[in-house]
Amino acid sequence: MSVSDLQNFPAYAAPTNMEPNGWTIVGLPTNFWAAPSAQIQEGLLLGQPAHVMFTPIGYHWDYGDSNTTSTPTSGSNWNNLNLAEFSNTTTSHTYATKGTYTVSLTIDYRADYSFGDQGWRPVEGIVTVPSAPFTVMAAKESTVLVAQDCNTNPRGPGC
Repeated sequence: MSVSDLQNFPAYAAPTNMEPNGWTIVGLPTNFWAAPSAQIQEGLLLGQPAHVMFTPIGYHWDYGDSNTTSTPTSGSNWNNLNLAEFSNTTTSHTYATKGTYTVSLTIDYRADYSFGDQGWRPVEGIVTVPSAPFTVMAAKESTVLVAQDCNTNPRGPGC
């Protein structure tokens, strides 16, 4: 069984996120992450009713400025990572010049199939699914307004 046999079982694209939302500041990390999950699809496989489970195993980000990264995890928002805004993460990127960039993500899924009560069996190969691209505007700013200075609040934006 290989991925070419899975034509009746589409794996769906995962939602993507970034912070700050839709914009960033040149020279500061922008955080990107995806929200994939294992997917189980039902359909016909080799003419028989079957289930196929897709499990995300790899994430390939294209940041739109000729920089890319690949990670085994989907990333997360700064709050869930217990990080201050503009902190580096495994999926973050720092833009060097101002501009508008198109960011895209491609996720690799491992596939397993099941006929009736036979249990899950691996499918040979990887299923690659692109998510919808989105736009990021990078601006060059020299200051960030905060309620306190960095000495008073060292975890504030830009500190």
